[in-house]
Amino acid sequence: MSLAETLLKDYVETSFEKHLQKETWGNCWGLSNSIGQIRKVLVHRPGNEILRLRGCRYDEQAGALVLRDGKGRIRSYCKAEQPPDLALMQRQHDRLTTALRENGAEVIEMESMPTEWTNMLFPRDAAMIVPHGAVLSRFSMFFRQGETPAIQRAFGKIGMPILGAVQGAGCAEGGSFAMLDPQTAVIGRSARVNREGTEQVRRILAEQGVQLVAVDLPANRIHLDSVFLQLDRDKALVDPSGLPQWFLDFLRGRGIDAIPLDLRNPPLTNNCIPVCPGKVIFPATGLRTMDRLSHAGVEVIPVDVSELNKMGGGIHCSTLELIRDDI
Repeated sequence: MSLAETLLKDYVETSFEKHLQKETWGNCWGLSNSIGQIRKVLVHRPGNEILRLRGCRYDEQAGALVLRDGKGRIRSYCKAEQPPDLALMQRQHDRLTTALRENGAEVIEMESMPTEWTNMLFPRDAAMIVPHGAVLSRFSMFFRQGETPAIQRAFGKIGMPILGAVQGAGCAEGGSFAMLDPQTAVIGRSARVNREGTEQVRRILAEQGVQLVAVDLPANRIHLDSVFLQLDRDKALVDPSGLPQWFLDFLRGRGIDAIPLDLRNPPLTNNCIPVCPGKVIFPATGLRTMDRLSHAGVEVIPVDVSELNKMGGGIHCSTLELIRDDI
């Protein structure tokens, strides 16, 4: 028997069998659902990059502070008339990461990055976490371009497998993506997620036998997580005004009860994160919706992120799960 024939006895059919992934990559990375117990989560504590917003000018038409560079390009924005309070943002972010640790998650802090990219506070959008690894996003907006190389460096440091990247004319962002189960994922198409980006994600997932369900969002929504977040095996928080009826029927067919967001709550109330099935870290300002969730049997852990909200995101945006338990 030749050497080549001898070596073929250990031929690897798939590189991500659980025992092999743990042996070669150090962990069983990725996730096959959006509600299993979180084991590892990536965050970026707001830092000196936020101080750049002191140079913002209030744009009446946009209803926000807008930061532009010397070429007139938008570099950041803040949904307020005054720049955010960095110290308060850090205290709120620290309470969020404390809640994550208290509920079983290992919190991995990203290293500081160049201050011209101010939105790394929201690592959710820079990648889509799928079974066995990550797919890097390609942002449609200039002011977020630097986040993709930053998250790639973070993944390299911790040993997270990168299974693909959206490129070329494609655009897709992690806030508009969710794994429903090991065979099904969903993506929301919008100004930030185009058809080419959707098809690239579909092809990458197909390599693992995962079907991608695409939902077209209304023009005033940029990410799926603004209208849909699964909270338990049989429960999801939804804003029905931003979802097509067929998708609500699709959820019902999967045995998922759609709990409507109380629209009297402040914006970004829906922006929460399940730490395990039926238990969520939730924005403290969303009292009416918290009431609804509690009545539906969902355990709620309130955390005030009102100062973080001024940057246009919330709890879900501020967290990127790298490992969840299978269900």
